[in-house]
Amino acid sequence: MKPGGLLNVEFAGFFFYIGGFVMKINIQNLEHNVLEHEGNIETDFLEPELQRNYPHALNVRVKLDRFGKDYKIDVSIRTRAHYICDRCLKEYEPEFTANLSQVYQSDDGELLQDDDIKMLPANAVEIDINPLLHEAIVLHHPIKMVCSEDCKGICPGCGADLNIDTCTCSAGNVDPRWAELKKLIK
Repeated sequence: MKPGGLLNVEFAGFFFYIGGFVMKINIQNLEHNVLEHEGNIETDFLEPELQRNYPHALNVRVKLDRFGKDYKIDVSIRTRAHYICDRCLKEYEPEFTANLSQVYQSDDGELLQDDDIKMLPANAVEIDINPLLHEAIVLHHPIKMVCSEDCKGICPGCGADLNIDTCTCSAGNVDPRWAELKKLIK
């Protein structure tokens, strides 16, 4: 164990420091050009709102591709998400997957300046991939959470779950604010 409760995992000549909030790759003594690692990490590094949606451990697969003094990191994340349907308000737990790639360039690297390339100091010894994991989750987080495409939702009048029950509202009760519009339909 490293100080601060970090687990030191050696894999093919480089280290993953896996702990509560940290997942770093030691790039100081890489001997291979392509390295891969897969493991489970907790979601402690996410803000509380995202932790509620992703309470289960993340299965993270990391592939590091070194070319010269520059690095490309591909991350794949799999977990079971916990959402509340925006239509019927039921909780459900779908499979969640996210993939993202990032290129890192050292100050003395071979690539050109680009907004899609993250710069590393020339003397960098590790790459913190927590921001990359966070970005992958945020970019793949659904805007609208729906338990199924054919979810009918709830009745705005009586609150019945239309997937299970039939509406108990009477068709004649129309909000008086909409009465004038109803006349246009006739």
